Amino acid sequence: MSAPFNADEMRTSVNSIITYVLNGASTKLPIKEKDIMQTIDKKGKLFNAALQRAGEILKEVAVPESKGAKSYICFSEDSGKSLLMHDETQKNQLILLFIILSFIFMRTTTSIPSISEVYLQNFLKTLHIDFDVPHEYFGSNIRKLITDTFVKQLYLKREKSNSDLETEIKYCYSWGFRAHQEFDKKCLLFATAQIMKKPAKAFGTKYDEVCKDEEDAG
Repeated sequence: MSAPFNADEMRTSVNSIITYVLNGASTKLPIKEKDIMQTIDKKGKLFNAALQRAGEILKEVAVPESKGAKSYICFSEDSGKSLLMHDETQKNQLILLFIILSFIFMRTTTSIPSISEVYLQNFLKTLHIDFDVPHEYFGSNIRKLITDTFVKQLYLKREKSNSDLETEIKYCYSWGFRAHQEFDKKCLLFATAQIMKKPAKAFGTKYDEVCKDEEDAG
């Protein structure tokens, strides 16, 4: 039986998909399947087979399908741990993101996995970081960075709060899909403990949580 696709055409399609994904990785935005299809101008069984093959090759740099949509993210396991691979603006944004993710992690539980936007705003104000005031280190538009950029990059998940008692629309934040891939909760816990000059074990629930995660991963 002959092969379902021409070998050269298959190879070209796979290489085109890989090139498209890696070129789009720098934006950290989800890469949609329909955009890949339109760009390489292939569809049907050939596209699906090439996409599957490209996914197998890219497992080395990890391109998981984002939850709930036919889109993918390309991430580095070192991205959230090292500042060496980023330019100055990216470094500053990563530091702010690290602060926010640490706060969310330390202030949430399994039963309450998110924090309110007001709570986050008040915390950042204690660090002289205001949603609506330009910051010399983190940039001129903190609100857009937190409520839009980090959300679109899947570092943060921003959802409407469900409350029948409030007429005003309010939002809450939790870790986004990319944050779970790139950031190590144990590193966040130990960094927080060091800043607060306490042993990590002093944060009993969180310490147990990261230990359990390590056991599950092992």
